[in-house]
Amino acid sequence: MRRSSLRRPATSLTAAGLVVACTVSVGTGLAAHADSVSDQKKRNDKRIAALGQQLEGTNAALARAYVNLERTNAALPVAQQRVVSAQATQARAQAAQVAAEATEARAIDAEARARAHNEDVAQKLAVAQANEQRAKERLAKSATDLVSSQDALDSYAAEVFQGSSQESQLGMVFGSTSPQDFADRLVMADTASAVASDTIDKLAAMTVDDTSTRSYLTSVRGEIAELKRQAEAALNSAEAAAAAATDAKNQAIVAKNNAITAAQNAAAAKTQLDQLKSKQSGYAADLAVQRKSEAADLSAARAESARLQAVLVERARQARIAEQKRLAKLRAERAAKIRAERAKAAAAKKRGQVYVPKTPPPVQNTDNTPSNYLTYPANGPTTSGFGMRWHPVLQKWMLHDGLDWGIACGTPVYAAAPGQVIRAGWRASGWGNQVLIDHGIHRGVDLVTSYNHLSSIVKFGGNVQRGQLIGYSGTTGYSTGCHLHFGTYEDGTPVDPRKWL
Repeated sequence: MRRSSLRRPATSLTAAGLVVACTVSVGTGLAAHADSVSDQKKRNDKRIAALGQQLEGTNAALARAYVNLERTNAALPVAQQRVVSAQATQARAQAAQVAAEATEARAIDAEARARAHNEDVAQKLAVAQANEQRAKERLAKSATDLVSSQDALDSYAAEVFQGSSQESQLGMVFGSTSPQDFADRLVMADTASAVASDTIDKLAAMTVDDTSTRSYLTSVRGEIAELKRQAEAALNSAEAAAAAATDAKNQAIVAKNNAITAAQNAAAAKTQLDQLKSKQSGYAADLAVQRKSEAADLSAARAESARLQAVLVERARQARIAEQKRLAKLRAERAAKIRAERAKAAAAKKRGQVYVPKTPPPVQNTDNTPSNYLTYPANGPTTSGFGMRWHPVLQKWMLHDGLDWGIACGTPVYAAAPGQVIRAGWRASGWGNQVLIDHGIHRGVDLVTSYNHLSSIVKFGGNVQRGQLIGYSGTTGYSTGCHLHFGTYEDGTPVDPRKWL
């Protein structure tokens, strides 16, 4: 019984510890896996975001199909890892459930044994207490009988040695009147002695029995004390076993719920994986269709760019002619002023006067335009620079002919310098809503700025001043997100805007 009571707390601890350990193990594994999956997702999101920048200027449908496919391809390994992890977690949870239910069964069995032992000890205690009561009663009766027997023996002794000559036994012997009378008296005295002897023997036996009863009573009381101690220990053991069984049952319920949740998570992860695979097939088919139409779109875009370049080249030629005429006129006017001043000096000299001719300032051309002539049309982080970049769908290098600034849709966009709006509206070439501003000849070239993918346009024509609102940023045309594509052209040729900002 003592060994059983000592094992009960250990059993309870094992039941609780088993499920807690499994829960901690599962929780730790899930946390570590969640961190790795989260990190992988962050890396994938960053790569997809960069991919979107690489696809800037591509047909929107093609870019969307490719990004969707790449996002799905990136999500598939993560989803597969989640399925594996969820299934492993389910297996661990189910194993924990089995172990918890086994522990519960052992705890219930231990409780039953402890309660049976408790009842057995209680029965033994009841028997011992009944024996004690009987021994007490027997000892009380024995004491009464001993007193009665002792009183009778004392009376007999007094009669023998202290009674009258006629009534005492000695008187009966020595007071006889004849041999026959003596014989009769002797027989009577012997009979009395025999009775006294029986009384003495009975008294001795009663004394021995009383001593034995007292010894038995002492033994029974010791047994009762030990059984009471055992009964208390058995009761404590039964209560501990009941508590352990209750705890094991609760732990089994928790483990079962965990197993159910894990099974649901595994099923959900598997469903998500199947959905991703289905999406992957659809996106792949969509990409194949869009890739075929991209060649025609690129051809149209190149034709539009060629037309724009031709327009800008012609404007640059005309602007240069106009600039040359302007400079020639200014130089002629300056030469005429110089001649007039010289004539005034000659006439003054003839009159004997002194006249210092005034020299007009030299004619200034546009070659001294500062390098930072253009101001930023909007403020935001540069997400893509000017230059050649690899197109992941078409598998070739293509020119990104401007700067991209990552700004929210609806951000105000301002003119980078004074000029004339020469084009404003929707462009089928992929620029979406576009504004072109011609700033005239600067540093010997005709400078034009472009503002692309606008959500809306404010200035559709006429002259603008530096910093004047011309529209709002957006993601129209071949765009994968809200931003402003800002470009600069020198005589119709795209150049890096940073040369002018």
